[in-house]
Amino acid sequence: MERTSLVWLVGLLVAMLVSSGLYWFANTIGLAVATGLVWGTGVATILHIGWHYPSYTTGDEWGDKRWTGLSTGLVTLAATIGVSPTLPVRSELRLGLGFLVVGVGFVGYTAATMAEIERNTA
Repeated sequence: MERTSLVWLVGLLVAMLVSSGLYWFANTIGLAVATGLVWGTGVATILHIGWHYPSYTTGDEWGDKRWTGLSTGLVTLAATIGVSPTLPVRSELRLGLGFLVVGVGFVGYTAATMAEIERNTA
């Protein structure tokens, strides 16, 4: 099987697992499908980058790590403080929203990496 096909197959599998698990837990179809698509796309994109452009994985220098740290820190803050126990929704929905926020941050980071790759390889 070609790597590109394998990447999207793994992404589809992750999307289905996350969607079905979150739907089982939170019983909200829209949130489950959106979160599954976000995580499936993020996993497929990061595998694509790792296999086809290994030199674009984050380096060990401070210049590389500061942007990773900024995005990770802010997304984690939004998922833990923004979707905190004081939010007036049931805990299952709050957990699903946290997964969605973290997944969107993950996809944002991988999409920005792909944009940088296309700009530098064109």
